[in-house]
Amino acid sequence: MPELEDTIYELERGFWTGGADFYRAHADDSCLVVFPGMVRLLSNAELAQTVTSGPRWQDLEIRPKGMTRPAPTVVVIAYEASARRGDEPPYRAAISSGYVDRGGLWKLAWHTQTPL
Repeated sequence: MPELEDTIYELERGFWTGGADFYRAHADDSCLVVFPGMVRLLSNAELAQTVTSGPRWQDLEIRPKGMTRPAPTVVVIAYEASARRGDEPPYRAAISSGYVDRGGLWKLAWHTQTPL
């Protein structure tokens, strides 16, 4: 599974640093998100809209903690991340993301962040 793991973590990096076009291309039709202050199911367009204002993350560090494939079309990863955005202090969080295979393309279907 190392090749799949590389693919999924490359997608994760894109969700941290990419723009709305990246989100539209790589998120599922809907995505369940659990962030501090926001827990909801977002459409692909709503999720892409969340990154249209303000600076994107920089100096991203991802430390993988685990990956499982509970079904052939589902991958779940867990990792610790640190990054900074603009003039804000560094942010550290425990992350879990789930991806579904949509015809050979992995799409983000859920994402959680727990600040550390």
